[in-house]
Amino acid sequence: MTDRRGSRGFSLVEILVGVTIGILSSIVVFQVFALSERQKRTTTGAADAQTNGAVALYMMERDVKTAGWGLENASFANCATVFSYLDDGVSPAGPIGDLFASATIADGGAGPDAITIQYYDDPSNPNFKFSVTSLRSSMPQPSAELNVNSTYGCDIGDLVMVIQGSSCTLMQITQVQESALKLQHNPGGSPSYNPSAAYQNANGWPAYTTGASMQCFSQLFRRTYRITASQLELLEPNAAGVTQTFQIAPGILDMQAQYGVAAAGSQQVTSWVNATGAWASPLTTANARRVKALRIALVARSSEYEKPDAEGTCTTTTAAMVAGWSTWAVFDTGAWPADWQCYRYKMFETVVPLRNIIWANL
Repeated sequence: MTDRRGSRGFSLVEILVGVTIGILSSIVVFQVFALSERQKRTTTGAADAQTNGAVALYMMERDVKTAGWGLENASFANCATVFSYLDDGVSPAGPIGDLFASATIADGGAGPDAITIQYYDDPSNPNFKFSVTSLRSSMPQPSAELNVNSTYGCDIGDLVMVIQGSSCTLMQITQVQESALKLQHNPGGSPSYNPSAAYQNANGWPAYTTGASMQCFSQLFRRTYRITASQLELLEPNAAGVTQTFQIAPGILDMQAQYGVAAAGSQQVTSWVNATGAWASPLTTANARRVKALRIALVARSSEYEKPDAEGTCTTTTAAMVAGWSTWAVFDTGAWPADWQCYRYKMFETVVPLRNIIWANL
């Protein structure tokens, strides 16, 4: 018979105790790992929001600072009454709103605002300059032909502003007759800045007499920043004049903006106004010249979704928090996605002076 008294080993109870300790240790390790990963994702998401918001604000600030490039032409300062027309095949044909506004805000109501910056040519064009000439004979009304003293610097497709007294009319050159010293501005084409004779007569377009000043320049160049589906978009025309849309920054949930307004003839901002009421687009020429700065607030959302509590309620961001983000901008969370409280946010503010307008003393 074999003697088993010298056998050694673990009993079943000891094995079960060891397994239990191992399981508990694993649970603790995985719990610590999960908390660490959640914190890392939260930090990474906040960094993404910081980056996206900073890039979005930088892009807009850079463009707003150069808004009105070419608009500082002193000849335009006397244009109290402006006759213009645009048929781009998209919006209803009619007068061009905000023709002399360097930057405009489209109030979004409960949603995000949009900002449009205007230049009198593509700012990347190093050869931009106004070409100045004048009428050498009175033009009939309606008219599709201008008899000028010089066609230098006026090209097909350019715009021409005819100025006499306080009346100004915007047209588009469709033909240049250099030897005959004539500029044609025939209706038609797309986009077209030249209305029909019937439209001119119906809307009281004036005739200009000998000596009226004329300025040729490229087509108006506009950039618009707007928020669509939580993305900041840039709309700008290509070389053919067709509007293109570019996605600038993801995770941008809201944008609010105000005009910095000075008294007429002054360059010092004395009040900030929303783009509503008398300041709704299109701005009058007088009001457009009083705008000296824009105040912009952006909200960037983290990409990390924070889980609700045990009752299924998200409290990561509350309405009280949102209300305290800015002293002037009002963010309506009713226009945000339904789960907005399950995310963290970064809010950015800046004031951008319209340097071209201020320096030109307009």
